[in-house]
Amino acid sequence: MRKIRVKHIDAFTTVPYTGNPAGVVTDADGLTETQMQAIAREINLSETAYILPPSEPKADLSIRWFTPTVEVPLCGHATIAGFHALAEEGKCGLAKSGTYRFQLQTLSGILPVKVEKKSGRIEVCFGLKVPKFSRASQYKLDLMRILNIQSDEFENHLSIVEAGYLFVPIRRLHTMFSMKPNFQAIANFMKTRNVGGICVFTTETIERSSSVHSRFFAPALGINEDPVTGSSNGPLGVYLVEYGVVEPKDGRCRLVAEQGDVIGRKGRVTVDLEVKDGSVSGVSIGGQAVTVLQGELLV
Repeated sequence: MRKIRVKHIDAFTTVPYTGNPAGVVTDADGLTETQMQAIAREINLSETAYILPPSEPKADLSIRWFTPTVEVPLCGHATIAGFHALAEEGKCGLAKSGTYRFQLQTLSGILPVKVEKKSGRIEVCFGLKVPKFSRASQYKLDLMRILNIQSDEFENHLSIVEAGYLFVPIRRLHTMFSMKPNFQAIANFMKTRNVGGICVFTTETIERSSSVHSRFFAPALGINEDPVTGSSNGPLGVYLVEYGVVEPKDGRCRLVAEQGDVIGRKGRVTVDLEVKDGSVSGVSIGGQAVTVLQGELLV
């Protein structure tokens, strides 16, 4: 049997047991898809990332992400965790301090990644595709039912929109903390409406330096509530600029997004945006991570 080295890494935080935990296998070459799914199920974290050689000539390396039940096309926190692990182990040329750039092959296309490693600090950021939002107000009654909230708890000055995920604006931070979603109903809704997840957010925040606070639900993917979701916070930053909540300066904008506090997994995501002619032309998310466990599995 083959021994596989696995790390358990908390992403979007520097404090162990907070942020979003991910499994990471930095040497997944030779593993079958069945084996990767089985390992992810055994580790039983929201996602496990597998680092592989690329099949695309323009890419430097490849990554695949698995929940305990399915492969997903994009996962922010497991990417942060994956490159943190590579830098920690000195793999892929990351042995010394410096700034490194990679082209990462994913099911969502080739994405740019930047790793800054200096004085024991590792920070990872990577680019996402700029989302195109479509109005989704037709789901409001469904959302009231599956989130267990009232009509007056929505932020009516902002729109419910869809871009793979549903983005649902809420008026108050109190509602975010008191919300009791029906996960089975959300799972059924996701399947019948072909929605990848539900991001509920408010511009009321815990910390003054933050711009938005969110929760993310994806029970149809085996994740009732994700602690800190990079793949939703990037588009959420785009939303805040496009709806005039955050004002860019000199064509750029950096904001901090809060998530995970409600379930005791505080995490913070840095979202960087480039704006041209009033529209967002580029978006990237970033953060740090901390390794809390490492060991070996037999496959």
